[in-house]
Amino acid sequence: METSVRALDFSDDRLAGVLDYLAKDEEWERFEGELNGHVMGVYDLEAERVRIDTTTAKSYVNVTEDGLFQFGHSKDHRPDLPQLKISQSVLDPLGIPVTTTVVSGNCADDPLYIPEIKRVRASLGTPGFLYIGDSKMGSVATRAYIG
Repeated sequence: METSVRALDFSDDRLAGVLDYLAKDEEWERFEGELNGHVMGVYDLEAERVRIDTTTAKSYVNVTEDGLFQFGHSKDHRPDLPQLKISQSVLDPLGIPVTTTVVSGNCADDPLYIPEIKRVRASLGTPGFLYIGDSKMGSVATRAYIG
């Protein structure tokens, strides 16, 4: 299905509508899966390995009880600033993003790997990847899930 795109389609109101739509987890994951399918097909990728890692982003915002920005172990050595945590999986060796998850800054890394692996499998629709991560990926629960 081909759709023409006009300059008027890029208004602030249209962008707001798209962002509101993609802010819903189920819609984002569906979009992410379709996008990954197109990327794999267009570039004829035969991916075998997926790298998963986490990072943090600090800010000077005020902390709220249910907000993403929370005080936690600071990888930036700034325990005085609230942060959020980003977990991302990428195709190795190209580094093409597959999934990205943003969670509260006080969340530990260990429990983030299994949900990320589930999302990779759902998004790419292909089992049998070799998953590569840091020492936090070596938890008993993660190894049991992959094994």
